[in-house]
Amino acid sequence: MPYVYLDQNVLSDMRERALSESHDEDLRALKTLCTPRDVEVLYTATHLREVQQIPHEKFRLEHIRLLNGLGAAYLTPVTNMLVRNHPKKVWNDFIENEYQNAAAGIDSVMEAQDLINRKLCGLPVDQTFSDLNSRLRVSLRLMLEDSLAQIENVSATELDKDQVESVKIQISDQLSSLENLPGLDVPDDQELGPRPFRQLEKIKEIEKCPAAQVIGLIEEIFRESNPDFHWSSYIDDTPENKIVVCYSLLNWAGYCADDFTSIKRGKDRFNASNNDLAHVQSGARCSFLISQDVAFLKKADAIYKHLNIGTLPLAPGEAIKHL
Repeated sequence: MPYVYLDQNVLSDMRERALSESHDEDLRALKTLCTPRDVEVLYTATHLREVQQIPHEKFRLEHIRLLNGLGAAYLTPVTNMLVRNHPKKVWNDFIENEYQNAAAGIDSVMEAQDLINRKLCGLPVDQTFSDLNSRLRVSLRLMLEDSLAQIENVSATELDKDQVESVKIQISDQLSSLENLPGLDVPDDQELGPRPFRQLEKIKEIEKCPAAQVIGLIEEIFRESNPDFHWSSYIDDTPENKIVVCYSLLNWAGYCADDFTSIKRGKDRFNASNNDLAHVQSGARCSFLISQDVAFLKKADAIYKHLNIGTLPLAPGEAIKHL
């Protein structure tokens, strides 16, 4: 059974209310083909985070009802297991987990790391790197201290004594290692962001290259410009991380640029770009990745071809010919 991954723009425009307004026959046909039969639609936490950003509850629930109507299965974060619970239960569990993450201090850690990433990309962030490094350390310490307090309250019936002691030692070791956590040592007057890289003459030609060759060319130029930089020093060599590297290279080179460094009123393109990356990662586990965003599809195509991933990135009109 082929798995189908729908980009958020497709999922949103497949809602019955949206279809009745748009009269989009391709999306109507795609919805019919994806409704429980010989294909299975997958959705992820990235979809749920994007649904969560919708201001009105009734519109959020339209997406959840659509997922149920499609018979969609949930692809879990990290473990990549398929869960076929009712989407409303998955949604409720997701919201509860968001509350727990906030209470445990995980959100604070993620916010500090997000600000560091934005500053590295040249976006305006008021704090210096030194300030942000300190903020990250404080957030990590509070999160670990909360975890240590929580494990102290675990009853003997939930974990045996040896397990509790082992976890406490691990958390204590992590707290101790925070003192030696290396921070970014970047001068605050140094030009950051992709602009210098995009101005290289060879980079300006990448849009003319066949999709299968684009990332190889960017990698070659990147190595020439940064001979001492090695991705393996920063991230593990996993399929998901290989996609991160490829997507980052495409973004920095400006290939089908999604304006991830732009600031527009009411729109967070940096966050949207991260969501797009997550969709490309999850889509790699499916037969088809379907989107209405042409630039997004071109990036996904270049990545999948470079990594020899068999997923087909398709627009709705093309997808209905394959299903």
